[in-house]
Amino acid sequence: MIIYMHPSWDSFNGAVYEAVTKHLPKEEVTVYAPGVEAFDPHLTWEEYKNSLNYEYAAELEAPHRDLQEAEHVLFMFPLWWGSFPASGKGFIDRVFSYGLAYELEGEKPVPKLNGKKASLVFTTGTPPDAFHEGGLYRNVVNNIDDHLLDFCGLELSTVLHFGDVIQASDEKRNRMLLDAETFARNLAFELTE
Repeated sequence: MIIYMHPSWDSFNGAVYEAVTKHLPKEEVTVYAPGVEAFDPHLTWEEYKNSLNYEYAAELEAPHRDLQEAEHVLFMFPLWWGSFPASGKGFIDRVFSYGLAYELEGEKPVPKLNGKKASLVFTTGTPPDAFHEGGLYRNVVNNIDDHLLDFCGLELSTVLHFGDVIQASDEKRNRMLLDAETFARNLAFELTE
């Protein structure tokens, strides 16, 4: 399952998506692009309360099923203001629902997606060295891992970060796309084992 969070296919993130998906078995991959598709990212209070009773909106049936059936969830996103774009965050809010992705015993999380893996493929305008030296990389990855992946039982498999994408030369961008293809070939191999 791929969750593509950029609001456009016509972007460097879209090029990374193309580089990745051309090496994955298309019949086994479901793709959700909440920033591009007509997906309402707003989790209402009513919907949240209903989820506590295992009642979900009809439009969540397909993404819920795909999340449950996925062996590997791939989050593809540009890092904006230290997090996912709003549409991607809203997709997570609505699809990683109580009762489906997690439950609670008191305040203790009970993960429901155990046995599945997740990978992060993300871009920043910040150059990689500055992003790592300032601790931002660690903060971003640990935050997602601790507060989403581990919370729901997903095991973090791979992190692929492309930095300085706004100012990068065509040569550097092409190398990034080759790295994305290598990542995808390795993931495809893992999925077919």
